Amino acid sequence: MSSVSRRIKKFFSNLGKGPDYGQRAPMRLVAIAAVIFCIFFIGGGIYDLLENPPSILPGPGGSWIAIHPYMGEQTLNESFVNMVLNSLTFVGMVLALKSTQIVYDSKRANTMLIISLVLILLGSAGNHFLMVLKRNVASG
Repeated sequence: MSSVSRRIKKFFSNLGKGPDYGQRAPMRLVAIAAVIFCIFFIGGGIYDLLENPPSILPGPGGSWIAIHPYMGEQTLNESFVNMVLNSLTFVGMVLALKSTQIVYDSKRANTMLIISLVLILLGSAGNHFLMVLKRNVASG
């Protein structure tokens, strides 16, 4: 009779736990996937998938332009450049964080900090320049 009571006790003790697969998704992989999705979303990837925009447009005088003249629309090239610039900014921020964690090698920490600042400035200035180009194409 004691084996039956042990089985019942074991059954009820494991009832609310759910299946045990013994594996979990690595948190670093989940974080990287979340960052990639956010960069894709902010860069206009959903718009690219839904609208299927052209990569270049015919411009005035038979030339080609890679920036859409309207603020509410974008070309595929514009979206790709925006994603790359946002990635540069994010990598620069991560490098700045890592440079603050280096304690004993100040030369390496300073080098990483300078590289991170350059990446942040490149990404931010590039996004600003892209918006200035879009505004200039739209106005004239």
